[in-house]
Amino acid sequence: MVVAVDDTLFPDIEEVLMVYLAPLGETDTEPPVDDDGIGIEVHRAGGADDGISDYPRVQIICHHPDPRGASKLARRVRNLMDRIPGEAIEVEDEPGPVCVDSCRVDTPPETEPYENPDARQQVAYYALSLQKPWRR
Repeated sequence: MVVAVDDTLFPDIEEVLMVYLAPLGETDTEPPVDDDGIGIEVHRAGGADDGISDYPRVQIICHHPDPRGASKLARRVRNLMDRIPGEAIEVEDEPGPVCVDSCRVDTPPETEPYENPDARQQVAYYALSLQKPWRR
């Protein structure tokens, strides 16, 4: 008996979220480099998988020179994250659309100290679950 092995990898959740959050501004895994200092930084901050689903915990940092601007951007990110389950997210080099099954706020956006006195940041953590992308 021959068993087919599925060699499809779990998607890189940082890439998925950078694509998904891109309409809100510059997204990266580093602080923004634009002169305006506005951007969204995404990091996987733990989680596990059971071979079927991946359960990443992600940190999303919203950068802005103004405290109110940082808060507003973080709240806009939260609204999009609330709506991510069921979205078909097209990520380059994935065999098909990536669909997040669930997302919950682990730690809501809150201000954290930042080494640059001319910038502000709001940090939030989200817990997600997703499966491997469907092949086309």
